[in-house]
Amino acid sequence: MTGASLPGVLRRAGRWAARTLVEPALPLVAVEVRPRALAAVRLARDGGRLSLGAAATVELPPGTLEASLARQNLTDPEAFRVALHAVLERVGALSGGDVSVVLPDPSVRVALVPASGLRGRRGEAEETIRFRLHKALPFDVRAARIAWSPARSEQALVAVALEEVVREYEDALESLGFRPGLVEPASLALLAVAEAGPPGGDRLLVNWDDGYVSFVLTRDGQPLLLRTLPGDGGRDDVARHATSTQQFHHDRLGGEAFADVVVRSAAIPGDEAVALLGRALGAAPRLFQPWAALGVAEQGPSAQAVAGAAACALRRAA
Repeated sequence: MTGASLPGVLRRAGRWAARTLVEPALPLVAVEVRPRALAAVRLARDGGRLSLGAAATVELPPGTLEASLARQNLTDPEAFRVALHAVLERVGALSGGDVSVVLPDPSVRVALVPASGLRGRRGEAEETIRFRLHKALPFDVRAARIAWSPARSEQALVAVALEEVVREYEDALESLGFRPGLVEPASLALLAVAEAGPPGGDRLLVNWDDGYVSFVLTRDGQPLLLRTLPGDGGRDDVARHATSTQQFHHDRLGGEAFADVVVRSAAIPGDEAVALLGRALGAAPRLFQPWAALGVAEQGPSAQAVAGAAACALRRAA
């Protein structure tokens, strides 16, 4: 651990768990940290309705960060802070205040754990989760922030991140006068919007960004499988992993055809991602529409680039 005692880590972890996944506050500004860029979205209130204030992206200088579960992400904190200032300035949000943060999927482990033993006191439930995960993490589970959703099935959805990883992002925002609120991985931000409609059947969400691709499989709105594959493996690798996910769905989960396949494509042009995944899955994927809650069907490259931030900020309107 660097610069923090274990009791302090656990206190912050408790605060994080209280606001992450469980009835979180939803600020009007959200920032998505992507492996090679930053995206920001600012919403505005128009009477009792939400509208888009501004959205922007800023490329990160090469070598600024390396999304990782097991070690600090920011290799050049000052370059990151400069880019963060720039993207927030572009959306007119430099006055500070509350902000949501969307982290790249490789920086957060998302898992399903048995829900048994998690319905008692929150502190006891957290200790149970830590015990169940301690062999599955590449770091000391006592140095982790842990958040989980209330169990609505036999399994609970759990998000785990190294304390120092979350803190370095929060520190950068706090240095600019912001108060980080909700912190979540990109796939969960996207999933909350993709699953906003009535649950039905088995669905697949694919979050394909520079440096990683994630597959999230749900059944009737409940997650069944979450896989994140870090690295720039190329299109053939993504197609192969899509096929293996479909095979697992069929062989191990008894699944039939997917009722819906949604793709967030920030790594390659959307039409190419849809075509590639369509061939691999034998399905007809559709591109994620981050502004659907506002009645806007835009799904082009600029929409895909800010999709994580938009999904996080717009959850209350979805």
